Amino acid sequence: MAQDTYEMTTNRQLSRGSSLFGTDPQVQFRTALRNNDFHTFKKLVDSGSVDLEHVYQYPDYKTILELAITEKNRLEFVKLLLQPQNKVQVNKINESHSAAPIHFAVDCGNIEALKLLLDCDEIDVNVKSKGNTALLLAIKKIEDLEDDREREIYIYEDMVELLLKAGCNPNSPDSKGVTPVHSAAKQGLERIITDILHNAKERVNLDAYKDYKGKTARYYLNEAFPHLVSDFDSGAQANEVIDVDKLFSYLSRHEDDNFVRDFLKLVRKNEHRNALAANNGMNTMLQLAAEKGFENVVKTLLDSGADPNATFSGNTYRPIGYACQNGYCRILKMFIDNESTLFDPIHGESLLQVAIKGMQTYAKNPKSDFKGCLDLLLTHHKIMGNINVNHLDMKNNTALHYAARNGDNETVLELLRNGACIGLRNKFNVPPLADISAKTLETYLDECITSNDERPGDDDYEIHIKYSFLVYPNNSLENEKSREPLMKTSNNNIKECDAFLTPETDALLYMTRMQEMRPLLKHPVITSFLYLKWQRISCLFYANITFYSLLWLCLIFYIIFGYGVEKKQSDSIEVLNVVTHVGAIIGLIILVVRELFQMIVSPTKYLQSIENWMEIALIIVTAWIVCYDRASESTKQQLSAVAILLSSAELVLLIGQFPTLSTNITMLKTVSWNFFKFLLWYCILIIAFALSFYTLFRKVSEDEDQVPPNPNTTEKGEEEGDEEEFFNDPGRSLFKTIVMLTGEFDAGSIKFSTFPVTSHIIFMVFVFMIPIVLFNLLNGLAVSDTQEIKADAELVGHIARVKLISYFESVLIGNASDYTKPIGCCSWLPQSFQKLYTMKPQMLCIKPLAKRISLFPHFLPMYRIIVKPNQENKIKIPRAEPLSKFGDDFEDIESGGCCLERCQDYRLERKIVKKAKCVISDKTNISVFDEIKHKLNQYESKIESLENTLKEVLQALHSYKK
Repeated sequence: MAQDTYEMTTNRQLSRGSSLFGTDPQVQFRTALRNNDFHTFKKLVDSGSVDLEHVYQYPDYKTILELAITEKNRLEFVKLLLQPQNKVQVNKINESHSAAPIHFAVDCGNIEALKLLLDCDEIDVNVKSKGNTALLLAIKKIEDLEDDREREIYIYEDMVELLLKAGCNPNSPDSKGVTPVHSAAKQGLERIITDILHNAKERVNLDAYKDYKGKTARYYLNEAFPHLVSDFDSGAQANEVIDVDKLFSYLSRHEDDNFVRDFLKLVRKNEHRNALAANNGMNTMLQLAAEKGFENVVKTLLDSGADPNATFSGNTYRPIGYACQNGYCRILKMFIDNESTLFDPIHGESLLQVAIKGMQTYAKNPKSDFKGCLDLLLTHHKIMGNINVNHLDMKNNTALHYAARNGDNETVLELLRNGACIGLRNKFNVPPLADISAKTLETYLDECITSNDERPGDDDYEIHIKYSFLVYPNNSLENEKSREPLMKTSNNNIKECDAFLTPETDALLYMTRMQEMRPLLKHPVITSFLYLKWQRISCLFYANITFYSLLWLCLIFYIIFGYGVEKKQSDSIEVLNVVTHVGAIIGLIILVVRELFQMIVSPTKYLQSIENWMEIALIIVTAWIVCYDRASESTKQQLSAVAILLSSAELVLLIGQFPTLSTNITMLKTVSWNFFKFLLWYCILIIAFALSFYTLFRKVSEDEDQVPPNPNTTEKGEEEGDEEEFFNDPGRSLFKTIVMLTGEFDAGSIKFSTFPVTSHIIFMVFVFMIPIVLFNLLNGLAVSDTQEIKADAELVGHIARVKLISYFESVLIGNASDYTKPIGCCSWLPQSFQKLYTMKPQMLCIKPLAKRISLFPHFLPMYRIIVKPNQENKIKIPRAEPLSKFGDDFEDIESGGCCLERCQDYRLERKIVKKAKCVISDKTNISVFDEIKHKLNQYESKIESLENTLKEVLQALHSYKK
């Protein structure tokens, strides 16, 4: 960090006078302490320009008082900070170190700083750090001494004496039940024990607390110094004292019954209020009880008025989080029933995420019931509106991410049933779908298809299909489960419902890249969704094809009849040329606008597409043709050829996006790509043959004076001879070899007479290896690819439709990564380019088009459709809640909000309806089978019970006979 770098690299004194506050005062404050510059330090304190409670970050994570205590020879700094007028908090627990200033003084052996702290009236000598008081910490530090132990031990012994005289509790144990006498006796520190005996202001109880072995301080004192036991017992008092330390010791030793007994004694005396807010440096009583699963303790504390959300600075993890983390269902139910319990995220994680992550760690705990916890969190009426099932944690993971990663199929299904989205991506751009098994997702998709109570043959028979698993968390008009929109705009006047536009086919596009998931694209839930999306997007698709077809026609006609034609033409042709020229210019402008918009929305993705580079080349060539007519004739001919080829190829690819033609274009792309990859490796052999032919058949230059003229050679013959010389240079040789690859040898024009044996052998090897073997191998490869694509033409069509719809969504709505926190893959790009990349298409005045292609939330507010198979497969869209819930601007949901769509009657494809009926039928058969299986299991258990009874009767009869 810049702050730390500054402090580490400078050793000079800070400037004084007018330049004192030229930099950050907090930086100067810390640097003055490091450099032992008391004058500057005091001046900053007196000026009031620094925050004395500021926590400096890496590497210290301490306040200025804690830094002064841990630094050597800084007593005057500590004394200044502890002056009453500065109001430094001397008992505040540091969240990073879980320690107060008094613990820092003991930990670093700074006895002088400890004396200054003990002189403060506000000091709490019994404050705990990780369960240890300063007294117990000083005794434990002696055990860790290694070098110069004899000298340093006196420092800690003096600290113990100071702390005892200041009133530190000699009975306060740590979280394991170890007291100061306990620790000192184990180490054999007689002077420490003597100090406790003579300087403690409270009676020392040797039997109050036990360690994890069940042994008290008396046991270790008897072993080490038995002569001191009677001195401790001589001052014993009969009255039993119930304090916070004793209650915490019960919890540490899992004596929850003893805790409840003694705590209720305090309740009857009305002395339990202080205990409810107490902590042992690591937990409050409610936190510890919830973490260890003490149901009676939690119930007693909550019934006694404990705050269910109470934490302290050393541990801010709420008790309900411990219950979810460990799977304590009954304790979670107690918190839910308490009216004051908060269900907000804990440390950035929702309670669902906490519970699911805890399954992996605490699944073997016999007291855990994670299934019961999830049922409560997902179905309890009090929580349903307070927990977002799609909440994103610090890594942008949802609960579904963790459940899928754990391989917990049951939990995955429960989350999906309760509205979890499979498309939300984390910081690593991975959706939960990546870890969900295909079988689990298929099970859920089957559940998404249901029917009403009518018989399949009735006119009112309905098939219900829901798509909630594809809905982004905020993509709803109700917005019931999440209050913060994923897409925020700087203009607060924009309606919330208009901001919830998200890419809806991103998860399906991800499925197309997963081999095991691809067959699910033929599921009726997916195909019906794609059908609806196609109905919404088809008008834009047809408009795009129509526009480009007109551009193609105008360009072709202009090139053929007007471009480069010098002779005089008829008036009708001249008019045609003007019309096509203007049409080509208009089409070119529209094409440029379209491509620029795509590039602005996502330049990285745009430049990764080969088709886009073809369109860029087409724009350049077309612009040259329609805007510059003074080029040479040869240039015009070349430009015309390139323009015709590029425009026609683009039209073929565009028409190939149509779902019914997608199989053909997929075969073209697949075969072309596989040919290219195959030839890329074999080109080494082709080039080798080309160079071999060049070396064998090239024409050796001879001196013209030494060669007699041939009277039979004519000028025409010379030209023909020149045409036959294909092997005179390596380039022409390679071209001729590639032509011969197709079987066009023209062997009569090859001069084998120069090297008859070698040339014939190499040529025969070429004929065998290239035209016969390689060419037929390529044909076989093409046939194999074609058959494979045709064998699953339906799936290929669905994949093509998903890609087409996803392309339109990426242009009009944006990419999926735009709706989570941005990933760092483009962090190396300039800031201006990053801003360009994250620009939302909605900012470019095409939101009506984005809304037009979206199903959620306007077209399908309930995320489902109703199909009536016996009424020509008519689609009915369920309406949302009453219009008053959403205000006057709420549109006609069922009709899509457009007067043109109100006249539109959607009907689902017959094939999709047939598959949906099969799914319902299979589920019905499975349910009947399960019912029969259940009855058989019942009969089997009854028969086993009868057998056991008969065995017992027979044994009783045998024993009676004996």
